Amino acid sequence: MGRFTRAIRGFFGRFLSGVEQRNPEILLENAVQDELDNLKKLQVAAARTMAYEKMLASDAASKQKTITIKERQARELAARGQREAAVQVVQQKQEAQSGLAEIEGRLEEARNNSQQMEEAFREQERRYNDLVRERASLMEEHQRARAMRAANEARANISLSDSSRDLDKARQAIRQASYEAEAVGELGMSETDRQIAATEIDIKRLDAEKELEEMEIQMGLRPAASLEAETDGIPADEVPEDRDAADEEEGEQPRG
Repeated sequence: MGRFTRAIRGFFGRFLSGVEQRNPEILLENAVQDELDNLKKLQVAAARTMAYEKMLASDAASKQKTITIKERQARELAARGQREAAVQVVQQKQEAQSGLAEIEGRLEEARNNSQQMEEAFREQERRYNDLVRERASLMEEHQRARAMRAANEARANISLSDSSRDLDKARQAIRQASYEAEAVGELGMSETDRQIAATEIDIKRLDAEKELEEMEIQMGLRPAASLEAETDGIPADEVPEDRDAADEEEGEQPRG
């Protein structure tokens, strides 16, 4: 049974140690609570010591008053000639003086104890206040460290390669879908539509070549007659070098 008890105690001890290591605020709170308990105990002890000191001071004042009264009574009795009664009063006065001396001794000790307890209470109060401030500082540092650890863990869990791979897959899928759409459009086009589209392409090319030839004529790279011949439907390489000479030859032929 003893071994079982020690095993259970050891298990809970390790468990609590792990919990305290993962949560240092528990240790801080326990330390502050311990100091607060000590402060309360010292406060009670100091209050009791001060109360005892006040009680002794009251007893001393009462004894001192009794001594004063007994001395006055003894003087009055002696003045009246009542010596026996005066002797008894003087004895009562002496007893009061003895009691006062004893009370003053205890009062001096109580004052020293009260002073020591008050100093201990003030010291404990400073320790408690310092510990509370230190706990606040350590808790702030702990929260900052916990936030940094969480940020580092989150940063470590971020995978840029996964996002890049997914982005590449998305690009590939979009491009493939685009090509498939173009292929479907081409398959759906009729032969007549393809011929019309080809004719439009040829017309655009001819227009571009004509504009280019005009630019070449303006730049002096080719004669203007070539453009006129092409305009009449004659290729540029079949145009005579001297157009006027050809016309004269035609004029000399006999007219039918």
